[in-house]
Amino acid sequence: MASVTFTMHWNTGTVTSSVRSPRYVPPTARSVSVSVNGGTPQYLNAPATTITIDAPIGTDTFVFQTYDDQNGQGNVLSRASVTQPIVSGAANTVNAVLNGVVASVTISLSNAAPNAGVPATVNVNVAARDADGNTIVGPGDYSVPIHLAVSDSTNSGTLSLSTNNLPNSATTATLTYNGGTLNSGLPAGPTATVVASGTGIAAVSAAFTPKPTIYQFSIPTAANKPRYIAAGSDGNMWFTEQPGNAVARITPAGVVTEFPVPTPNAFDTQGQGPHIIGASDGNLWFTESGATANKIAKITTTGTITEFSTLFAPPPADQPFGLVDRGDGNIWYVAHGSSRVGFVSYNGSQAGETSVPTASAGPFGIATAPDGNLYYTEQNVDKIGRVHDLFTSQSEISLTATSAPFDIVRGPDGNLWFTENGRGNIGRLSPNSFSVTGEFQVPTQQGAPWSITVGQDGALWFTEQGQPLSIVDKIGRITTTGTVIDFPSPVSGLALQGIATAPDGSIWFCEPGSAPATPGRIGKLVY
Repeated sequence: MASVTFTMHWNTGTVTSSVRSPRYVPPTARSVSVSVNGGTPQYLNAPATTITIDAPIGTDTFVFQTYDDQNGQGNVLSRASVTQPIVSGAANTVNAVLNGVVASVTISLSNAAPNAGVPATVNVNVAARDADGNTIVGPGDYSVPIHLAVSDSTNSGTLSLSTNNLPNSATTATLTYNGGTLNSGLPAGPTATVVASGTGIAAVSAAFTPKPTIYQFSIPTAANKPRYIAAGSDGNMWFTEQPGNAVARITPAGVVTEFPVPTPNAFDTQGQGPHIIGASDGNLWFTESGATANKIAKITTTGTITEFSTLFAPPPADQPFGLVDRGDGNIWYVAHGSSRVGFVSYNGSQAGETSVPTASAGPFGIATAPDGNLYYTEQNVDKIGRVHDLFTSQSEISLTATSAPFDIVRGPDGNLWFTENGRGNIGRLSPNSFSVTGEFQVPTQQGAPWSITVGQDGALWFTEQGQPLSIVDKIGRITTTGTVIDFPSPVSGLALQGIATAPDGSIWFCEPGSAPATPGRIGKLVY
């Protein structure tokens, strides 16, 4: 046997590892145990500094553990294991550096809420702690490795980690956000988090909640006014321009290409009518609402336009407004000027129209429903109509006076959702009972909601134009349970109009503006 003397360097008592001496001894350590080759441990209690033990001649394994109480009682805070030869007749020095025993972890992000829509990389700050809450600074590996994972139920791939494992305090990690849509920044949205865990350790997480942000893109001709917008099968957004008499394409990066409509004065002078949709035939379809145009048209994603005249010549002018792809091989539309409902087949070989029950109703928007019927708003008479085809009777229900219903869309809950431009409400209609089951005031008084679309987040998004025009300029969001919020446009006076959801989930909208003071723009909201 040989005698081995150990000297324990107790720390100065501070909890700050960077100024503690020695750095790797927990400040709350009160005793240390030493055992040889798995034998009975011997204990050294603070503030004593030396302990002498007997060790067999040969190669021995020494195990050290610190505790937060005397005589090896309480929590194990750190440990070390050293194997080395012991000789007789000479001084035996055994050096051991203690490594913390991980009992818990903390996690935070250097920037948890960057602007949505812009790629960002943030630091993932993870601290392993012992049972007394002391931060473990190394220098060796943790007693158990820390595992990192992204929890994002809404958009897999939007977030990624530089590493998934932290074996020690010297290993760092970053979180990369690709700028895509992430519901985490919305109120009550499913939160995206970075989760830190380890064997025997309670998992903890840090939320990543990008701030919903609006971006704006100029159009080539400042005097042109974007009116309505839709997603194309090519991954771009397409919109109508009046004045400008054109359909335009805008890429996700904001590059705009304009395609003139062959018919002069194709759109109504007020710009209320030139709706546009993406259809299942791969084309974009739009209405030519001008008093002398009276056409339904389609444009390919390469810019080729084909026009189809509606069946009934003036008077009164059809002035088609809203349109929808029913999925039956036809595009259905409402004729605002003649108060009719009509359709045209994808190839234009078949078409038809029928009058709505109420004269001068001014139908504005049209949508499909799960029951197979079509529902349309009647702006002039505060009604909503229902039609199955041109050969069956139609039904109508009345809304509150001055509602002035504009746009309508099939919601993710199977109900019809519509804007009440006159009363500043978003309405909900059940196709089962053909009755209004809810009216929800928009946050801004006189918000005058105009267009409405379904977001990938399962909510409805709408534009608020304002009364008189251009005093609101906000994008609103309403859940299917009726919770409403809105987001102001960075520039006022743009009179927001059409709105649509892009393939990546971002919300695009038209800002007609009033050139030259506030030239027209296309807006994009990323959340």
